[in-house]
Order: sequence, then C-alpha cells, then structure tokens
Amino acid sequence: MAATQMNIRMDAALKESGNAALARLGYTPSQAVRALWEVITVQGALPPALVRALNSNGDMPSRQEDPTEMESTSGAEIVSSFYRHLGIDEPSSTPVDYAELREMAADEQLASWGLS
Repeated sequence: MAATQMNIRMDAALKESGNAALARLGYTPSQAVRALWEVITVQGALPPALVRALNSNGDMPSRQEDPTEMESTSGAEIVSSFYRHLGIDEPSSTPVDYAELREMAADEQLASWGLS
C-alpha cells in the first residue's frame, strides 16, 4: 500500500486539545483520520455527529443530544453499503417461508447426491 501525506490548517489550540483528547483515548491523530476515511469509504457518508458539527459552523454537538438521533443511518443501509463496497449482490428482500426453505434445502441435498 502506497502511503500519502495530508496537510490541513486548523487553529493551534484546537490541534493541541484534539491531540490531548485522542491521546487520552489511546489514539494518534493519524489513526483517527484513517478511521474516519474508512468509515466514509464503507458507509458512503459522514457520521451524523460530524455532519451536525459541519453544518453548525464548527460548533461541536452537545453530549446531551438524544443518542437515537445519532443513528440517522439504519442498520439495513449500513449492510447494503457494505455489500456495494465489496461488490456483493444483496440477498433477496423477499422473505422465504419455512416450507419453501425446507423444500429448497431438500432439492439442494438431492442434487448433491445426484438424485434430482
């Protein structure tokens, strides 16, 4: 993997406080940026808390916000974006009832025995 370097401009006080917060959490700034890029790549979107921070002129979101609002992306959409990212066809969204599933399994087993 070829590495590349990113340079950004930010307030010196913000850099220092951010570095200190990351250090308390056990991460480096590089690890945090790489993780953010991976999340954006897989989900195809910014995390909701970052979107709110960007849309509020840099004010960080309050910790008293409702945690359910933080999850604006449904679990199904996360799974779908994962499938798209890997180039895997999504499973059918049409539910298969038990009898049909059992019949499909029996047909598959018979075919493996050469009896279909």
